[in-house]
Amino acid sequence: MSLFKKFKTDLRGNTTIMFALAVVPLLLAAGAGVDMLRVNNAQTVLQGAADAAAVAGASSGTVDQAQLNKIVEDYVKANGTEQVLKSMTGLDAKLDQKARTFSVTINGALDTTLMRVAGIDTMNVGAYSQVALANEGLEVALVLDNTGSMNDSNRLPALKAAAKQLVDEVFTAAGNNYIRVGVVPFSEYVNVGLGNRNAPWIDVPADTSTTTNQCWDTYPNATKSNCHMETSSWDLDGVPQTSTYEVCDWDYGSPVQQCGPVTNSQTWNGCVGSRDVSNDTSIGDPNSKYPGVQNVNCPIELMPLSNDRMSVNGKIDAMTGVGNTYIPSGLLWGWHLLDPNQPFTEAKSAGWMKAHGGHKALVLMTDGDNTLTASYPYHTPSADPSVANAKVTALCDSIKGEDITVYTVSLMVTNPVSKAMLVNCASDGSKAFTADDPSALAEAFHSITESLLAMRFVK
Repeated sequence: MSLFKKFKTDLRGNTTIMFALAVVPLLLAAGAGVDMLRVNNAQTVLQGAADAAAVAGASSGTVDQAQLNKIVEDYVKANGTEQVLKSMTGLDAKLDQKARTFSVTINGALDTTLMRVAGIDTMNVGAYSQVALANEGLEVALVLDNTGSMNDSNRLPALKAAAKQLVDEVFTAAGNNYIRVGVVPFSEYVNVGLGNRNAPWIDVPADTSTTTNQCWDTYPNATKSNCHMETSSWDLDGVPQTSTYEVCDWDYGSPVQQCGPVTNSQTWNGCVGSRDVSNDTSIGDPNSKYPGVQNVNCPIELMPLSNDRMSVNGKIDAMTGVGNTYIPSGLLWGWHLLDPNQPFTEAKSAGWMKAHGGHKALVLMTDGDNTLTASYPYHTPSADPSVANAKVTALCDSIKGEDITVYTVSLMVTNPVSKAMLVNCASDGSKAFTADDPSALAEAFHSITESLLAMRFVK
């Protein structure tokens, strides 16, 4: 073989060796990239599993470590960790009641692929999630529109279903924590209950009934002619109504006097009106009694804060639509339910709530505009809602100033002024909900429930 040929042979051998040496780091680099991508994917799965397990453990209501471990283990396995890990080397659930946090730590090993060439068979992966515990205390006042317009278009049945859904969900999620829910059905007035007639915070006139002999004219010989049907329209608490009736020409004839006993009654049905103008948007003056107003209609009796789920749902089921809209009444008595002082004393103090990480919330739901104004103590029809609207705003501001979270739900409200009023009443824009039809109430109330029970991811 010539020297040149030998040289060529030697050159090829050197090239092969150099290429082989160069390929090794290239394979390692490519393998590292592939395996790091697998690590990132596994990390994403583990983090999702850790977050789900942390939420489940924190909302379980238990402080038993064995039960918490079981809850966390089940959630971690259910969220696909076994599909991405060779083995789980560590799983830790930690409840810190003093810091009011619950944390989950997951550690595991992942099989490598191309990095085995470098002798790296596994890589460690892990995830950590910490959430703030659900509050130990929750008080909710449901201030619900029970006006006559709620009898239209399936509004009231839809409201009942949505409100009961909220009640069931918050009680189910409460675990062993303190939770109370109250209900304030409102329309023209609020019904505080006949049992409070003699309470120190209310002034109710005595029921009276007087009978006198009176005379009046009757027309027993009246005749009608030229009869035809006509249709008229009017608003029932802001909802257009129509009816058809007979119109005739009447010849009444000669009157015939009739005499007899006539009874005039003044009866209290549990309804309360507005205090004087300096007190009708506040609850702080115990010396200013609430006036019991007689011979007026109001919804069923309100229900103070209670931990009896069945009773709360029963109260909601019993609601009926009656009368026109005066939103300030509902807000004022919803505020009273959340205040520990008279008239109702079931609520915890602000100090207790702060010490236990609890909170208070008021949920206002209405389907229309304020159609009444305060005439003290009564509420009378008004074409100008601005005065009542101003009282709504004042009440909402005062309630929010007491660290009470206000949610609003407007059902089929079209007046832009009323819609803006309800949005501004809420604690912030995320807590103001609009339902364009009754079926949307369920989603709005479910969103409120999620907000009430929300837990915050800390890390």
